[in-house]
Amino acid sequence: MDSSYIIAGIVIASVLTYVTRIIPFIFFRNKEPSATIKYIEWNMPVMIMVILVFYALKDVSWGVYPYGIAEMIGIVIAGSLHVKYKNALLSIFVATVTYMVLIQKVFINY
Repeated sequence: MDSSYIIAGIVIASVLTYVTRIIPFIFFRNKEPSATIKYIEWNMPVMIMVILVFYALKDVSWGVYPYGIAEMIGIVIAGSLHVKYKNALLSIFVATVTYMVLIQKVFINY
């Protein structure tokens, strides 16, 4: 396969992705969002964090060392930061970094 096909495919996929993302902003730029959209916008960070918590806990072996301690510490940190600062990005980032440090440096043998 020639590299020009690959480059053309990447360019076409990029343009189409951009177009599909920009269309709602073009069509709805002067409209006030509905109550449903406002509700989703307000609660989306919490919904995403709940999904991440369930995903993080799905493979934890609660009966084997370290008993899910790293995961629970990460969840507590994420929850605490989110309650205090109301910033989902900060909460998720700091909790993820903490969790990764714990499993890479503290709980090495699991």
